[in-house]
Amino acid sequence: MAEKETPKATEYVELKHEFFDRFKDKDVSFKFHFKRPSTPQVNRVQKTVLKNAGQAFRNLIVETIQPEEKDRLKTALDEYSGLASTFGGALMGSCGFGDLGN
Repeated sequence: MAEKETPKATEYVELKHEFFDRFKDKDVSFKFHFKRPSTPQVNRVQKTVLKNAGQAFRNLIVETIQPEEKDRLKTALDEYSGLASTFGGALMGSCGFGDLGN
């Protein structure tokens, strides 16, 4: 079995999030492609996340999404603002950040 190669910083990987929208009584699924955040982008999130976590993650995912998906992402964020922290948190997790709080 061949090992999967680590994507390069300029390559996009798929992130998918599915949940049940209780207010619309339907399952919702979003799938977008993001590239790995650069060190300056990660540093910017770290500096701004305590002031406004939603905006910090929104900026990160808008900067790292595949360009042709950007409009669709912005429309999705208008309806489901929590997607910013979901996808932003996943990107930060890919950079080594965890949920340990330290």
